Amino acid sequence: MVNDFHLFKSSDLVKKKEALVPVRIDHFIIILTLSGTAHVRLNLIDYHTEKNGLLIVAPNTIHEFIDKSADNSFIAMGFIPGFLSQTGMNRKHADAFTFFSSQNDPYYLLADHEATALSQIMLLLHEKDRYDMVHPFKDELISHAFNLFMYELAGISRTHRSETDFKITRKENILMSFLKILPEHFKEERSVQFYAGLLFITPKHLTKTVKELTNKTCGELIDEMVIMEAKVLLNDPSLSVANVADDLHFSDQFFFSKFFKKHTGFTPTEFRTTH
Repeated sequence: MVNDFHLFKSSDLVKKKEALVPVRIDHFIIILTLSGTAHVRLNLIDYHTEKNGLLIVAPNTIHEFIDKSADNSFIAMGFIPGFLSQTGMNRKHADAFTFFSSQNDPYYLLADHEATALSQIMLLLHEKDRYDMVHPFKDELISHAFNLFMYELAGISRTHRSETDFKITRKENILMSFLKILPEHFKEERSVQFYAGLLFITPKHLTKTVKELTNKTCGELIDEMVIMEAKVLLNDPSLSVANVADDLHFSDQFFFSKFFKKHTGFTPTEFRTTH
């Protein structure tokens, strides 16, 4: 989770001139301006943020900080597209997060109470995301706080954008549909052909679309779902490793253990003793 999610404040950054050059990112960034103003360019479109301004930067966007006021400060959250599935956000209400669509205006000017609600959650996440933060349930705390933030943002988005504004591309709809049905079938079905069939498209088209939007293959996202569920099951002391393997429809404990170690670096038993 450490490499998939990060939260930082403007005061955390080292002030360097090089930071002002254009950068293409492969993850989402949500920036909330706390004070002052800033001039940001996304894919050659200029945005002028001010206090309570929220900017959502999507993956594969070229972004550049053109200028900012002396009193500018912000708090920002960065995460890879797959982090949404890791935290279970795709399991329901997937259509609530259309504010991530590249077709929507990425800038919101929030009311004071809206900005306060989001900033409080972001500051909590900032505290829990510190590298020196030691807690037996650190990942769980971050995951639940992240979900809280996303649902808060989804509600705010709906007050700022009418339902007719929620337009997503065909490719984005395919990805969202795939992520929505994946949790329902991943234990029994792990072939791309199966999911493509449910979506009435070819496996090649599904694979190409998912790869383009997430930089991961369908197989990688399916494996991530299996590993996430495996970790949940392994945290249940009443279940043996064999029980977990059976629940996830592996042919036997050996193949499950091999799969788990390949993706986590730990055997199921080692994971239980170290997490």
